[in-house]
Amino acid sequence: MPAPTLLIGSEVRFLRESLGDVLGRDGSVSVIGYGADVGQILRMTQDLRPDVVLLDAATRDGASVVRRLRESVAGMRVIVFAVSESVEQVLAWAEAGVAGYIPSTASMADLPGLILDISAGRQACSAPVAAGLLQRIGAGPGAVPQRGTDPASLTPREMEIVHLISTGLSNKEIARRLNIGLATTKSHVHNALGKLNLQRRGQAATWMHAHARFA
Repeated sequence: MPAPTLLIGSEVRFLRESLGDVLGRDGSVSVIGYGADVGQILRMTQDLRPDVVLLDAATRDGASVVRRLRESVAGMRVIVFAVSESVEQVLAWAEAGVAGYIPSTASMADLPGLILDISAGRQACSAPVAAGLLQRIGAGPGAVPQRGTDPASLTPREMEIVHLISTGLSNKEIARRLNIGLATTKSHVHNALGKLNLQRRGQAATWMHAHARFA
């Protein structure tokens, strides 16, 4: 069978090109394009119609982008990479419609095999995530969020900060928006992301999607 065609989407140029170089040398998939921002990713997807889009988890409004990508090309799979393996993160991306995810702990050597496995309908999860997903499913829709991801752990100001981070604002822009000092803003950002176990600012959009009722 021919190698599946793949488009890589990330705002970080060296990351796009590094992934493309590794996948190109491996030959398991055929990299046919790169998208630097949401608009370009969507346009190239419609023009090139790849089998798979490999999307950076830090993409702004990532959950919305996944839905738009899946609507643009029937049968195309979206795989998100650099995902923090927590139950909340995995559930949020699954609800958005991804075919699978590449955890942030994966190595470059693992990447081709993981993409092929997910394209074939196989997703490997870490033991803690698998156990957490089973517990969440068993608990039903009224389950209490895991400790450390509960919106109630945030102060009103921190919740406001997370919302602004999810829209892509920088610390300076948030400080101006809220009329507070930059040092104070950085402290709020650090505390809020820490409470939610988020390692990257880009993950705030995914968290907000999973907890839209608190926005």
